[in-house]
Order: sequence, then C-alpha cells, then structure tokens
Amino acid sequence: MILKAATYPWTRGSIKTEHLFRTLYCLALCTLCVGEQAFADEYIEQYIRQEVERAIDAPDNSTSIEVSQGIEVVFDALLSRLALYSDDIDSIQFDHSGSPDQATLGIGSERITTMENGRTLIQRIIIFEPPNRFAYFTDMALSTVSVPIDYSVGYYTFSEQPSGGTVANVSVAYKPSSRLTAFLVRLGFNRALSRDFKRAEEYLNSLD
Repeated sequence: MILKAATYPWTRGSIKTEHLFRTLYCLALCTLCVGEQAFADEYIEQYIRQEVERAIDAPDNSTSIEVSQGIEVVFDALLSRLALYSDDIDSIQFDHSGSPDQATLGIGSERITTMENGRTLIQRIIIFEPPNRFAYFTDMALSTVSVPIDYSVGYYTFSEQPSGGTVANVSVAYKPSSRLTAFLVRLGFNRALSRDFKRAEEYLNSLD
C-alpha cells in the first residue's frame, strides 16, 4: 500500500499565505531597490550641480579667447568641431538617446570624443543654451581615456562683441584621483586647456 501525505484545508491556507508573504516581500524589496537607486541618482545630480557652481565661481582652471568669428560659429566649433584643430582627437560623435527628444543635441546628450589612440572620452551635456553657454560632465567611469581624475565639469560661455567677434570663456572643476598628484594634475590640466584653446583660436581666426 502506498501512503499519500494528507492535504488538509488549513495546510492549503498556510501555503497560500506563505506564497502571499513571499510575493509581498519581493515587491517591497524591489521597491526599496528602486527607491535607493533614485536617491543615489538624485544625490549624484545634486553633486554635479554643485560642481557646476564651483566651475563658475571658483574653478580649478580657466581660460578665454577672443576671435573674429560670430558667436554661433564659435559655439559650434568648441562643442563639436574639436577634431578639426586638435592633434589628439580623431573624431567627435554624439549620442542623443539621453536627451528629451532622443533626436537632437540637448541636455542629456553625450559627446563621445575618440582620441588618436582609439580611446574615448564620454561627456554628458548638463547645460545647453545655444549660442550663449553649455556645460558637460566628464564621466570617467564610462571613458577609456587614462587620466588621473575621477571626473570633471567644463563650463563654456560665449559673448558677442560690438565688432562682430566673440569672446569665449571656459572654466573647469575636477577631482584628482589622488591628493598626492593634485598639484601635477592642476598644472597639466592648465597647460592642456591653454594649448587646446590656443589651437581653437588659431583655427577660428583662420576661417576669415
């Protein structure tokens, strides 16, 4: 004779109750994870906003140029034409999947700079007000370029002159990967910024 385990009404209820509690626990856990992620994202965005303010009020490095070109031309050149005047850059592309309409350049778009050695620099647009100003956050976690910083924020402003030319200003805030190399990072960053803007100035003035 084969004995079968008896199934009593109260055990059926217990099984259903246990299943219900497990389901509710899983839902609560998922909600908690989503909430924690949303909090983390908001914290990061708030931190980036603070770094933009630092780039404006107390930047780690800054420089400016005055060129004979109109403001729209200068805005476009410093945003998307870097490969035309920088020896280190092979190409510039944009990924608009993070922008509001996912079709045109705007806040949330990513500027993908491919260097001559094939490494990339990913910069997310966080301010976009053409042709007056733009800013980006350099995400070193997504970039493959090897530089001794954790992140950087670049803030660009453009002002049209009575002569028809344009003054462009850039200020940068960043966090060195190590306090021991902070001075060298600042020195190297300043040299690179001045060099790149000098090349941009020469390029823009050559368009006359």
